[in-house]
Formats: sequence, structure tokens, C-alpha cells
Amino acid sequence: MLKFLTFALSIVILSSCGNQQEKEKAEFDALFAEVMVLHDDVMPETNNLYKLKKYAQENIATLPDTSVFVKKLMDVQLTSEKADEAMMEWMANFKIPEGDHQAKMEYLANEKISITKVRDLMLSTLHTGKEVIRKSDKYIKKNKLRDDLTTTFTPNN
Repeated sequence: MLKFLTFALSIVILSSCGNQQEKEKAEFDALFAEVMVLHDDVMPETNNLYKLKKYAQENIATLPDTSVFVKKLMDVQLTSEKADEAMMEWMANFKIPEGDHQAKMEYLANEKISITKVRDLMLSTLHTGKEVIRKSDKYIKKNKLRDDLTTTFTPNN
């Protein structure tokens, strides 16, 4: 009888370990998916950051140095570069550590915060930059500084 109880208890312990591993895997998978959704939602915006920087450069080249827009457009360029670098850095450094479940979950929780900050920087840069481009385009068109066909910035939003 003692052998049977030991055997039964061993089966219960082993099955509870399996349930714990399944629970941990499900927790990990869910948090990993959240992080990847944030990344995947904003990653395509890197192309729009490039466009924003390009149009800012074109407008800077068109505007007289005394224009109030030159400084704003230079800021747009700088912020676009910073936002793009933040995304590239985040991707380069993203590596789930070896170790226990808790360490992996803490890492993913921190990465969720980090990629959220990158997303917010990218989206605010695009929003602000688009507005500056729009206003500088209007100024360029009004003052006939360039053919208006080449001045419209339209990100893929």
C-alpha cells in the first residue's frame, strides 16, 4: 500500500509541475505577444520617419535662412533621426535572457515599457513633423518658392 501511495503522490506532483510549466509558458507567450504587437504596429512608421526627414530637408533647402520654419524643420529632422535610432536600438538589444520564468517575465515587462516609449516618440514625431511640413509647404506655396507638386508629405497613416 505504501508503494501505491508513493506512486500516486509522485504522479500528482509530476502532473502539477507540468501544469505550472504550461501556466508559465502561457503567461510568457501572452506578454511576448503584447510586446511584439506594440513593435509590429509602429515598425512600419520608420518609413514615414524617413519621408518626414526627406521632406524637411527639401523644405530647408527651399526656404530662405531667415524663415521661422528652418529651425522647426531642423528640429523635425533631428527628432526623426532620434526616433528611428530608438527603434533600431530597441530591436538590436531585444534578447530574452536565459534563466527562470520570473527573470524572463521581468525582462518582457521592461521591454513593453521601452517599446511603448519608442512608439510614443515615433508617433509624436510624425504628428508634430507632419504639421510643421504642412505649414512650411503652405508658406512655400504662398511665396512661390517651389513648384507645389513636390511639397506634399503624406505619411501612410
